[in-house]
Amino acid sequence: MAAEELAANQRAAGPATDPVARDVARWATARQLTPVAMAAIALGFGVIAAVWLTAVSMRSGAIAFIALLFAFVAGRAGRLMGASESDAVTDWGVAACAVLTELAVYAGIAGSASVNAASGGLTGPAGTRLRGTSLASFGGPGAGGVWRLAVAALIALALVEMASFCVAAAGPDATPSRFEVFVGAPGGPRLLLIGVAVLVAGARVTFLLLLALGGLALIAILVRGSGAAAGQEAEAPGPGAPADGDPAQQLRWLPGCRGDGPVAVWIGRFVAGRLPPLPPLLVGLLVTGMLVALGLQNLPGILVLTPVEAMMLAALTSWHAHDGRRDWLAPPLLQAGEYVYIAAAGFAGRVWPPVTLALLAAVVLRHQELAYWSRGRPARRPHPDRRALGWEGRMIVVGIAATGGVLKVGYPLLAVYLWAVLAWEFTVGWSAGHAAVDG
Repeated sequence: MAAEELAANQRAAGPATDPVARDVARWATARQLTPVAMAAIALGFGVIAAVWLTAVSMRSGAIAFIALLFAFVAGRAGRLMGASESDAVTDWGVAACAVLTELAVYAGIAGSASVNAASGGLTGPAGTRLRGTSLASFGGPGAGGVWRLAVAALIALALVEMASFCVAAAGPDATPSRFEVFVGAPGGPRLLLIGVAVLVAGARVTFLLLLALGGLALIAILVRGSGAAAGQEAEAPGPGAPADGDPAQQLRWLPGCRGDGPVAVWIGRFVAGRLPPLPPLLVGLLVTGMLVALGLQNLPGILVLTPVEAMMLAALTSWHAHDGRRDWLAPPLLQAGEYVYIAAAGFAGRVWPPVTLALLAAVVLRHQELAYWSRGRPARRPHPDRRALGWEGRMIVVGIAATGGVLKVGYPLLAVYLWAVLAWEFTVGWSAGHAAVDG
């Protein structure tokens, strides 16, 4: 979450929680704890809650809710502390821990459906009454359907985070509303809603609630982005116009949010930023969406790579400055295509659902890491994400694995590799490069 959103987060929770969070923040500051340390403590409580959520009982649910309450307070204290000493490293550390907290909770909730497969993910006083309705098979029957909903909730969370981050480039003065922060900010009041929903209705209803919250947050971001972009349009140069006569476009930090890899950057160089980003991207998304809706398992052989080929149209715009009125939509839409393809390929290839969730979680965090890195270090030329292969590289790897029928092996290997890259970047890359990032 961007720095201005961290400040808005201070106003998101009500007066019932602020005094406690402020006291915790003062306690942590007196003991020289950093905002990232407090966010890590919140993550620890989130993991504890996830473990207890896998045991389906009212007692374990109550313990999980208490852990979620502690995670919320600790995370809120960390954000209060981080708002006064905001920099790229701190912002990324706090944001990463908040997203990881929710991811751990999602895994715990979905795991509860696997442990108690007979419930179909519908437990608690309200959930048991819904077992005979169409809701019991929404997303798919049994525990597999619950894991699909967990993946969908993760994608919704990722898109909300990236869209909220990118809209700041379209209008830096546009402050997120209290409603937007409430329904969309990971690690915030959403944690308490999750705890209540699991106790009352179970995993399936909880994920449907998260999907609804994600949709509301995206609508609020679109409204905010429309107003911010309209104000920027009067001041900014026309889309694709060179900033200083250089053949290369004057790239800002928004293009870095795309997560382009070496192949996309190489393809985009031939167009040199003359093609606006949204039209080819929308064509690729349309083809990908149609093929996913038909079912990747129904595509024979090499045709599984068709969505990858369609999405490669977006690579033509990797050198564009993304200075158009709606160009801030390009990174989240581009990543939506990647997420949907990875998820659909995993389900079609009968990959163990937790592995698909773990792979998507690594991809989501990589995209967010690149966004924070790019904001702290805007560049004239696109910098390809070589370590993590870029969005197009990952889609190509998944497509080849699907064509060869080795997704059950490829997904765990790719997930382990991406998590290793994230761990290295967080422990070495950011610490060694914090001076450049802050600049």
